[in-house]
Amino acid sequence: MPNNNIISQLLNRHDTWQGLSKRAPQRSIATGEKSIDSLLHGGWPSASLIELIPRRHGVGELSLLLPTIGEYCRNDHLSVWLNPPFQPYAPTLAAAGIPLQKVLVVQSRSHQEWLWVAEQSIRSNALLLAWTEKKLPSYTEMRKLQLAAADAGHVAFLFSPESVLSASSPAALRLEIDAPDTNNMQLTVHKLRGFPAGETLLVAREKRLGAQCSLSKLPINSLLPSADRRADIVAYNNKAQRLSL
Repeated sequence: MPNNNIISQLLNRHDTWQGLSKRAPQRSIATGEKSIDSLLHGGWPSASLIELIPRRHGVGELSLLLPTIGEYCRNDHLSVWLNPPFQPYAPTLAAAGIPLQKVLVVQSRSHQEWLWVAEQSIRSNALLLAWTEKKLPSYTEMRKLQLAAADAGHVAFLFSPESVLSASSPAALRLEIDAPDTNNMQLTVHKLRGFPAGETLLVAREKRLGAQCSLSKLPINSLLPSADRRADIVAYNNKAQRLSL
């Protein structure tokens, strides 16, 4: 006898597609820019792992996410920044309307800690921004994060180096980000679930935010003590808090 409870749970998953429809439903989150929403056929794929691939740091990759971060934080969700290579520029986050007390920066001490923080952040309904430069996660590890995003019903963002494009990925979206000049960003879709890859878009960088959307040149590691702990979480507000995971 089929277990109707399990079948019902499967049908209610965000990544389940039933064969009666020609294409899986594309739930999406508006990016805050209509031209980017059009490129992505609605916006960021919801309940999904998204891989952002900047050609180098500071091409405007964070400016793409400011509206999404603001929306999550204003709705009482945390935004967890896992292993950012540089210190985020707090005044820009505040200027974008992001409550700084809702932004946590985590520096993991090992790859296993990175995986644990990433999955727990997603399953705790936080908005995850994770950088993979210290060690690239395997396909299996990324698949685990994709499943966590699908179960939680929230989006999660990974920042990956250009070298990952030679390998496959379980992410719903792989978006390459480049800056051909100081005024524009070029976005290239390498994968978008349910749609053909290869579309590109040239979008003007937000003049109001300018270079402040980039990560600053001050390494965050120089600010953190070398205490032996599982991970350091820093809340970027006037009374910075540190929690041990």
